[in-house]
Amino acid sequence: MKISELSRITGASVSTIRHYVREGILPPPIKTGKTRALYSRAHLEGIMRVRKEQIERGKSLPEIREILKKELTPWTLSEDKAGEPLDRRDLIVEAAIALFFQKGYTETSIADIASGAHISKETFYIHFRNKEHLFMECADRIFHDMYNHVWQEIRAERDMQERLRKRARAFFDSYPQWISMMNLVRGLAVGENPAFQEKFRQLLRQMIDPLVREIRHLQGKGLAWENIDAPVAGFLMMGMVEQGATLIQCGMNSPQDVISAIERLMQQGLFR
Repeated sequence: MKISELSRITGASVSTIRHYVREGILPPPIKTGKTRALYSRAHLEGIMRVRKEQIERGKSLPEIREILKKELTPWTLSEDKAGEPLDRRDLIVEAAIALFFQKGYTETSIADIASGAHISKETFYIHFRNKEHLFMECADRIFHDMYNHVWQEIRAERDMQERLRKRARAFFDSYPQWISMMNLVRGLAVGENPAFQEKFRQLLRQMIDPLVREIRHLQGKGLAWENIDAPVAGFLMMGMVEQGATLIQCGMNSPQDVISAIERLMQQGLFR
């Protein structure tokens, strides 16, 4: 695909993608002419990984480059793979998310997903090993998209309290899909499959770890009590935000109502 299509799918600007390539974070594209180059799924997955490291763990680009060098096998591309369209894989993921939400994981078959995406089962297996592999990507897609449109704005915000507000607003916007997927993963994690158990823990960390970092930063600035356990406070904050999102979804309160109430509880306490 062209760089313009990669930019549209990921939300990363063309200049950002080219910067990642120059810095060795993404592999070079396949040159098909003097002014034409094609990008592959490897570039898409690489950009998503960069975003994940930046949003969840607050890593810088040099740190991310070193992580990718250690954890990922060397990038390998062929001209055929570089020209492979991504729309079909995206259609499979979108069809699967809709079916998982409608029927649940167990009751959704690969035949259902193939039919929903208007593909054959053989085509399904070109893109995904099995239903579990697809489900994991669906979960990652939902959680990645939560902050995809605002992650740069959140990261650039220097006021810690305002950064928390922006994170909360993005969560409220994405809550309906987030809670549907989280409930699916939570239910599957109760079983004996360790992959689902690990995915549940990973998704929890993805939500809690940024809050813990913010709390510790506020503690370091003297803006939060030092004797408060930051991870416990992170889980409690997440619980308040999640329940606040339920109130918003039910039409009982506005996002600003919920944010203001949470801030008052955090700053002033509940009892006199």
